[in-house]
Amino acid sequence: MKQINLKTTSRTKVGGNSAKAYRREGRVPAVIYGENGEKNLLIDAKVLDSALKEISGKAVLLEIDFDDGTDSRFAMLKAVDRNPISGVPTHVDFVEVVRGKPMKAVLPLHFVGESFGVKNENGIIEIHEHEVTVKCRPRDLPEMIVIDISDLHVGQAIHLKDVKAPEGVEFEAHKLEDILVTCNLIEVEEEPVAAGEEAAAPAAAPAPDAAAKK
Repeated sequence: MKQINLKTTSRTKVGGNSAKAYRREGRVPAVIYGENGEKNLLIDAKVLDSALKEISGKAVLLEIDFDDGTDSRFAMLKAVDRNPISGVPTHVDFVEVVRGKPMKAVLPLHFVGESFGVKNENGIIEIHEHEVTVKCRPRDLPEMIVIDISDLHVGQAIHLKDVKAPEGVEFEAHKLEDILVTCNLIEVEEEPVAAGEEAAAPAAAPAPDAAAKK
């Protein structure tokens, strides 16, 4: 699995005003929490931006380095708060990962291939889930779960129970019946008859008058 080293500095001040001041200096407030306690941190905005680009769409293990002499910790990205207008990160949460101990992680689902139903049966793919929670040791954590939909026909679905978990990875048992993706028939709507078209149709010829036959 992919691993990124992230250097941080200690954050001595907390609160809204201090957070704004840090961001003006080009540093983003962050926090890591877990088995070894909580630490308030600061990350250079450019360093964080680069790391987030590498993490995007994947599960990535981070090694968080501290400037206070304490040992580094392994962690995963938990949440990123962003400015609603600019999209710039304003705060980051990390959750600690302990080497050798089972952990839970949310992995993205990556669907590959073009389904049989789309190619041959006028079908369309509908994705129901974009991520899945797994349990594994950090060393076994994959970046994503890849699902091949090439054999999916119209009217069929792929459930979580149909997906082979990577070695050392377990899916949540109560989620195995969840539908991940389906192939549905494209419904073609009939065009409505325009107003006046029926009236414009030629009228049926009247039946010949009986007296005219004589």
